[in-house]
Amino acid sequence: MTNPKTPTKSRTSVRSLLPAVLPLTILAAACGFTPEGGGEGLATQLRKRAFLDVSTDSDVAVSATARGGLNLDVDPGVLGGQAVLRTTTDGWLLVEDLEIPLDDVTVPAGVLANRPVVFTDLALRLGTQLAIAPLAPIDDSDVSLIGRGDADLLLDWAMVSWDNQQHLPLAMRRIADVPFAVAVEMDAAGDLHASITARVDGVVDELGELVALRDLQVDVLSSSTPASIVP
Repeated sequence: MTNPKTPTKSRTSVRSLLPAVLPLTILAAACGFTPEGGGEGLATQLRKRAFLDVSTDSDVAVSATARGGLNLDVDPGVLGGQAVLRTTTDGWLLVEDLEIPLDDVTVPAGVLANRPVVFTDLALRLGTQLAIAPLAPIDDSDVSLIGRGDADLLLDWAMVSWDNQQHLPLAMRRIADVPFAVAVEMDAAGDLHASITARVDGVVDELGELVALRDLQVDVLSSSTPASIVP
């Protein structure tokens, strides 16, 4: 199997991303609590660089259509990862980095080859910073922030050799201008929790004539502790 060709810019239609995260954010805002022990508020923490651990309860899924019209659901486990967030002086929320390592994916025999094909070293990451325009300005009394923006999403991957002795790197895949919704909230202990969600309907990438990938879904849950907020 040779490296896939470089993909063209994806054609996307965006489903509504915000209703799923608005209720929690509105509830948190209504509480208006101060962190226990008088710690720093959400706005102060986000003016610094926050490193959030990605939960293994996060989800990444895509549908694949192979030659002959065979459909496969690809839903690899999330192995962890990290998200890095901060706000800017002019009111933007930046997701500076998002890295999501994924579990191996095995394609059954008869789909791509006459034997199973194993893809490994899978990881999703941002190809550009994700700049989020908040729905409302954030001030020192807020305990939540929500907004949306677009960024490129990259996939690093490799294929396991037939003798299972080597990982053969494959060409990086890029999905351009993926729409994201981001919600950040602070709990009563002062810890930050972020939901980073993306949906792309339709074809997102084509691996030559072998496979078309469609209907991408990314649901990232991440959390920090005060120790992971740095100047």
